[in-house]
Amino acid sequence: MAEDTTPIVSDAEKQEKVLNALQAVLDPEIGLSVIDLDLIREVVFANEEAEVKMVLTTPFCPYGPMLINQIQSVSEQAAEMPVKVTVLPDKWEAPPWLR
Repeated sequence: MAEDTTPIVSDAEKQEKVLNALQAVLDPEIGLSVIDLDLIREVVFANEEAEVKMVLTTPFCPYGPMLINQIQSVSEQAAEMPVKVTVLPDKWEAPPWLR
């Protein structure tokens, strides 16, 4: 009989935990969370590391490095594993409710 290798906590549960934790990370200029601003594009889990793919509100956002560090720190605590933050070159567009 094959061993059950199903993880105790599924990736979907970990992803939800990370996204919930990121609700607390606020954009200092706008005062809304990175989740509410739709800056987080994807949270992906590999064996040893997770990756948060995100965009910035502007390419030269002065708070970018601070925001990236905060997202990494909060994500690592929630995921309980190393997290790499990748800033995508995509252009950010305000969510419909912000326009």
